Formats: sequence, structure tokens, C-alpha cells
Amino acid sequence: MFQINEVVEFDGELLRILAAYPEEVVWIPVLKDGVFPAIVANNELSAAIENGLLARKPDPFEYLAYEVAKEGTINKKKIEQNYQLIKPIIYDDQCFLPKVRSARIAKVIEEYSTTKQTVYRLLRRYWQRGQTVNALLPDYKNSGGKGKPRNAKDKKLGRPRINKPGIGAVIDANIARLFRIAIEKHMLTEKGNSLQYVHRQFTAIYEAYYPQIPEEEKPSFWQLEHFYKREYHQVATIKKRSSKIEYQKDIRPLFGTVNASVLEPGSRFEIDATIADIYLVSNSERQNIVGRPVVYMVIDVFSRMVAGVYVGMENPSYATAMLALINALTDKVNFCKAYGLEISFEDWPVAGLPDAILADRGELIGHQIESLERTFSVRIENIPPYRGDAKGVVERYFRTVQAVFKPHAPGVVTETIIKKRGGKDYRLDAKLTIDAFTGIILNAVLFHNCHHTLEDYDREIDMPTDLPMTPLSLWNWGLQNRTGKLRSASEDAVTVALLPRIKATLFMSKFIAPLNRLKCV
Repeated sequence: MFQINEVVEFDGELLRILAAYPEEVVWIPVLKDGVFPAIVANNELSAAIENGLLARKPDPFEYLAYEVAKEGTINKKKIEQNYQLIKPIIYDDQCFLPKVRSARIAKVIEEYSTTKQTVYRLLRRYWQRGQTVNALLPDYKNSGGKGKPRNAKDKKLGRPRINKPGIGAVIDANIARLFRIAIEKHMLTEKGNSLQYVHRQFTAIYEAYYPQIPEEEKPSFWQLEHFYKREYHQVATIKKRSSKIEYQKDIRPLFGTVNASVLEPGSRFEIDATIADIYLVSNSERQNIVGRPVVYMVIDVFSRMVAGVYVGMENPSYATAMLALINALTDKVNFCKAYGLEISFEDWPVAGLPDAILADRGELIGHQIESLERTFSVRIENIPPYRGDAKGVVERYFRTVQAVFKPHAPGVVTETIIKKRGGKDYRLDAKLTIDAFTGIILNAVLFHNCHHTLEDYDREIDMPTDLPMTPLSLWNWGLQNRTGKLRSASEDAVTVALLPRIKATLFMSKFIAPLNRLKCV
């Protein structure tokens, strides 16, 4: 009817089955002190079940089955010592008989020089907690009262001083209040003050209240630190000690990845620009250094495919962003051919309108992009200020693409900003033209799209295990299995929709109308 170590509830009390026989069982109350095993007949238990007085319950000490005492630890030594004391008593079922148990306990006390209270305490713990070795684990988790405040009356809490003179201050309610004033005024701010600085400010307040207290009896830095760590949660203090922008960008917990908001290719394109770390020369006059180029990148979030690119000497603006978007939304075969790269459409199969374009609060925040939004139903998204991490895919690729040319190209920007006396100006090493640099960027983009393995990509559960984690493979797989969001549109229509618009007033001269009539005749 019942199994050994099963826990039942009888008349509102939890009991554990220690032994089961054909006509009776042995049980013991689980949560009571000073109890012993008792024998009860099976017919009484059957009657209790029928009357609704007995029911099976979960084991309150089930967690002990998952505890592991490592070799050499105090827990392991305690278990072995405790088990050696009760092992001569519990080796058979005769231990449940009071007379037999009493004789065995007396023998153990004499042999191991222990006390009756210790043996009975270990026996009850062994029986009440499941008759396993782990039942003898000490309850260290209930010791110490970690994090709970202690009330000090006349004596300072903690270990007494050895090297320093004096006894130390007793932290009462008034000193705790002064602690809080100093901490909340000087510690929980964006200034980044240290706890030593807070203690100095607290000391100034304390001396104003208690001017006659000697230095050795004032609250110490360690008491302030203990109070701060106990009363203030680390997550809350970090949030208060950092600005809102810094917390959102660098500190806040992340509950998902960028792939959580996209399901297929073309769901979202990210666009951004950066100034490349290299100086270029003019295409026509190679002796003229024209400066550092601006590189625009448009990347598909789902596949990490570079959808479009633009390299130019203009400052980031809507006009340059427009050129990058036109490149991203149209076929790239002719574009690559202009720079000496022969590719097919399958090598860079990105040509179409995405569902959304994500940008920062720069080029695409004005009214100029609204024509593309209205005409082709492309959703324009802008990230909050100072939140470059919100479009981390394109931000990370800028570092990747620059790592391609920086070790080899001349004229690369170095860490030295001010030229030393007699030193060499790295800008004078510039040799690449804008066309040559664009060709390097295009080669890097094509290699990334076709061959770069995405090691940290979040593989979806429906993706095949043999699917290569390259942008091109993910793009093609997404189009076949997730349908994709790209929509076709003519290049001319996209270009017209992206062209800047401005309101103008036309003034008609009084001589224009007669001239038009003469032309008609």
C-alpha cells in the first residue's frame, strides 16, 4: 500500500514511512522534535484513507537528493562522522523496537564517548529526512542570518579590536540614519564618488552632532561599508550611479538578441555611416590628398548580408544616405562591374524593398524620406539618441571591414594624433584613390557575404544542422523557408521616391503669356 520513505499527511501532520510490512507500517513525524518511530496497522491506514484523513504529500526534504558533499569539505567530514555514530544502530529493522534501540545506543555512547542527546538527534534527523546519508548534512544554511540586521545595545557588534585602541562605535538607529544621509547624498549619484569619500562626508556630519567623541570611537569606514552592502542592493546602486543613457547603452540587462525581432530576410535593414581610418588621394591628381572617405553600409539583420554600400568624400547627409539606399534596393551587378568586379546576381542577390529601415537620429529623421515611406510602405525606424547599440549589426561590421585594409593599406590613421618633432606624418603615406578604396571595400563585402562564417549567430530551431552559417546561405535559406519580405520595385521609381524635395515659388512675368500665344500661332 505504501512505499518506504513516502511522506503522508494524517490528521494535519506530515509523517514518513520508515518500514512497510504485510500487516503494519512504521512511521515518524517529519517536522516535530523529540519524537520516535511508531507502529500502525494497515487496516487503520485504510480506514483513514476512506475517511479522508490520510493523503500522500510531497517530500519537504526532497532537495537533499541534489546535494553533493565534496571531498575534503567540512560537510563531507560531518556526514562521515555522523553516519559512523548511527551505523551500528540502524543496520536492520530491529532499531525500530525501543528496547533493542536503547541497548544499541548505550553501546555506541560507550564506544564513541558521545552523548545520548547527540545520538538521538542524529537518529531523528536520519529518519525524518529520508534515511539517506545526505539527511545527516548540517543545516549551515540556517546559520548566521546573512543580510539580517542585528540590534546592538551597549556593545559593538563584530569581532573586538586587536591592533587599534578603543572599543568602537555602536551602530544605533541615529547613526544608521546619518549613514543613509551620506550614502544617498554622495554615493547614489552620477558623480562616481568612492565610499572613502562618502565616509569623510559622514564623519563631518557625525562630528557636528557628537563633537566630543574621540577619534577611535567614531564609526569606522568598515562599518559604513558593511551597512552600505547590507542595506543597498547592487543593481539599484549601479542604476543610480550611472546616467540614463549610460545605463541603457552599457549596463542594462539584455533579455534577447537582435534576431528576436526579425523572422526572415528583408524584415529590417540597418543603415549607418562611418569615417574610414585611412587617407585617400585624388583620382586625377594623385599628389593631392583629399582626406578620409565616408563609408555607408546597409545590412540585413536576419542574414547579416551587406545589402548596399556607398563610399564617397561627402559628409554624412541625406543625399549620401540616399545613394547607399539606392544601392541596397537595386541590382549590384552593373555597380560592381564599374569597379572591375565581374559577379552574377546570385553572388549578391539583394534587390528589393525591405519591410523596415533602421537608422540613427540623423539623415533619415527628416521629411525627405517620407516619400519612400508613403509610396512603397517601407517603415522608417530611428533609434533613441546616444544608442548606437540599438543597431549593433551594422556598427560591428564597420570594425570588421576596416580590419581588412588597415594592416596593409598605406595612409592608415594611427593612434598618434600630434606629430612629434622630427616624426613622420602618416597622412603623407596616402596612396589609394577613391576608386581603388571602393574596390577594396567591395571585395571585402563580397567575401563577407559569400564566405564569412557567423560564429555567434543564433541558429533557429528549424534551421538544418548542416546549413553553413554564412550570410548568403542564410539569405537563400530564409527566402525558401521564411518567404522573405523583399518587394520588387523599379530602380527609377525608387530613385524618384528618394530624391530630396523642397517647396518653391514660381513667379510668372507678364511677358511670358503673350510669347506663349505667339508660339502657339
